[in-house]
Amino acid sequence: MSVVAVMYVIMISYILLIGALSYGARKVSSFTPSVQVPKQGFSVIIPFRNEANHLPGLLESIADLDYPTSLFEILLVNDDSNDASVACIASFIKAHPKINIKILESIRVSDSPKKDAIQTAIETSLFSWIVTTDADCIVPPLWLKTLNAFIQENDCKLVAGPVTLPYRSASFLQVFERMDTLSLAGATMGGFGIRHPFLCNGAHLAYEKEAFVAVGGFHGNDHIASGDDHFMLEKFSITYPKQVHYLKSQQAIITTPFQENWTSFIWQRKRWAAKSIGYTSLFTKSVGLLILLANLVFVVGVVFAFAKADTAAFPFYTLLLLKIITDAFLLYPVAQFFKTRKVFLWYPLCALWYPFISSYIALISLKGGFMWKDRYFKR
Repeated sequence: MSVVAVMYVIMISYILLIGALSYGARKVSSFTPSVQVPKQGFSVIIPFRNEANHLPGLLESIADLDYPTSLFEILLVNDDSNDASVACIASFIKAHPKINIKILESIRVSDSPKKDAIQTAIETSLFSWIVTTDADCIVPPLWLKTLNAFIQENDCKLVAGPVTLPYRSASFLQVFERMDTLSLAGATMGGFGIRHPFLCNGAHLAYEKEAFVAVGGFHGNDHIASGDDHFMLEKFSITYPKQVHYLKSQQAIITTPFQENWTSFIWQRKRWAAKSIGYTSLFTKSVGLLILLANLVFVVGVVFAFAKADTAAFPFYTLLLLKIITDAFLLYPVAQFFKTRKVFLWYPLCALWYPFISSYIALISLKGGFMWKDRYFKR
């Protein structure tokens, strides 16, 4: 089989995969709550390390939550901060005595600071449902009310929710990061839609505490620094395959900030990619491998297309167009959901750049560690 034929086989397989995920993303229905009575109690766990610049925004959004304060607690877990984070939280607690907020000190027992922080909080939590988000996020006012209704109206053990970026993009990096985030959101929705969930985001994840204990918590993957979200999804999908759901609701979209520069963007994505060594799902591994191969085919196709000035370049141009068009089918409806359709003005440029940066991150993640919260972690 010729090289071109192999490239076409990979690309056709990729098209079928993205087609399935596109179908799945559309299959996930938007949720409009019919239950209005607050009933479910939530323990919201937020690990933090040196987040003094972000915490005020998060805390103010928590103060705006439209949910009875008797039905939720905020457990902020300090992961060895050395800035003004604790003082910032303490000041907020003093100004908002009616909100049940606690500062906990993380008990380190593994190679994963975030998992240790979450475990520390779960052991002291009051309510039957655990909700996690990040210290640099902004939560919407109807977040817990929508989650409450979803849990009451569906048979749930784990619920993954939508995460987006601020609505204004000031640079190409931010536009590109938005497009990359949309692709991850689309793949996440698509996986849930075809009943093979393989992605979720710890910035918006909820699960039943009793079920967390039943699946063994973080045992078995606490040697991997990241992945508090993915590995939990894997365990729940095996034990409770029909009780993991995606909350597709405009009222429940959590906002996370842009990365400051290309270096921090690459480090973040490398950290995400590094947890792939712990994947147990054959489907997840296959999806990751196929996406990497398709991106590499695109890169090779660009090189060959520019190297050949005659009609011999036609097969390579075809490969490039196939991938660009296929990805658009997944991304556009997701952009509609997040109300960021204007970003598609940049889509052609992002589509050309994405396979290069994605392939680079995937390849460098195979070797070496990564920086996270001013600390270096081995792969």
